[in-house]
Amino acid sequence: MAFSARRRQPATVRVASLDVQHSHRRSAVVLGPVTMPSLDELRSRFAAMAAVGPVARIGLQPSTARVRWRFTPHGLDDAVRAAAPAADDDPMVLLAALRGMPDGGIRVLAGRDHLAIDFSHGLGEIPLLDLLVAVLLGGVDPSEPALWRPYRHAVAPLPAAAVRAIGLRPRRLLPLWRHHRRTKPAATAAPAAGDLGVGPSPATRIARIAGAEADELRRLRDATRPGVSMFAVYTCALHTAFADNGFDVDPVVTLPFDVRRYLPVGWDTLASFSAGLDFTVDPAAGPGALHSDMGCAVRMARPVANLVASSVKARAARWARHGADWSVPPRPRMRLLHSSIGSVPRTAWSFNDPAEACVLVASDPAGPCGVTVTTATVPGALWMTAEFHESVFDAEQVCAAMDSVPERARELLSRTG
Repeated sequence: MAFSARRRQPATVRVASLDVQHSHRRSAVVLGPVTMPSLDELRSRFAAMAAVGPVARIGLQPSTARVRWRFTPHGLDDAVRAAAPAADDDPMVLLAALRGMPDGGIRVLAGRDHLAIDFSHGLGEIPLLDLLVAVLLGGVDPSEPALWRPYRHAVAPLPAAAVRAIGLRPRRLLPLWRHHRRTKPAATAAPAAGDLGVGPSPATRIARIAGAEADELRRLRDATRPGVSMFAVYTCALHTAFADNGFDVDPVVTLPFDVRRYLPVGWDTLASFSAGLDFTVDPAAGPGALHSDMGCAVRMARPVANLVASSVKARAARWARHGADWSVPPRPRMRLLHSSIGSVPRTAWSFNDPAEACVLVASDPAGPCGVTVTTATVPGALWMTAEFHESVFDAEQVCAAMDSVPERARELLSRTG
């Protein structure tokens, strides 16, 4: 069934201020092994998703300065390319080749049995990529109208979430106010004066926790810290691992929360809709305290309040360009952002060989001293991907820290008290 939207598409689309704010950052995903369609099939499916209209986010041209974005759903063949044979079998080589493609909103690179996608956060995040992968691999038909029903609304998602989470539950205002009063801007030690005089140098490092080892850690958690999320365990383990490997790690970590849980029933959005909340990691209290703090944030709808505040700030700042300040102190203080995309796959596609399944998610750090670690659970393992600037942090030290995460998690879970 054809979409009426295909008969008349807008030349420009007004987007949310948060889309503009997020468009300063990019992410790349590499996954496989999968059965790879032909290049013509990939391009045809990509174009079919773009033809749905701006609601599908494909064909939008992100801007870091304007809320009206051009919508160009035609001529997208250059966005989908085949990898050179040398990049076919190595996800990291495929990732490097992907980043060498001409810049754009979304870029797709197809290897022999691995798929790589680079995208602007202004367009969306994991839900968009999840749907795009399903379309490209033939698991979802973008011409089905029912597929897009949850994404078409007369009211923007953020106001709807704010009304439902806070407007209809005003009792949440008091704990939100108390939290705001209690948590002043993080008062961390001032960095030493000076400047390393370095510039951007994006680097990616990965670590794999085998499925058997991940299962063992989960059983240990069930025995010693029942109810505590493994995400909290891995966050604390990452923080400890980086500190033990010689980095000066800020006690405040940033954890993204999906705000879709606050939308009305039947609503969804493919745009970025996560709030990055700050939490203080207390080594003595461990993952139990962090899990409790995360639960409190959800109950008081702090992710919604954060996203509303971020939107207001973005408008007030007129989307001043991010990342211009590259002043790095002689001893940089690492700022950790830990994100999890959960279990993959979630939609109608599968890995050819679950034992060899791989998902790498490399997301730009927020600043020169940031390290973004994204975890993904696949049938045979848990993958961790760290993105940082190697002009600021030593890559070998980062690797050593990532490799030590399972042992740090085991130590945290084995503590008494």
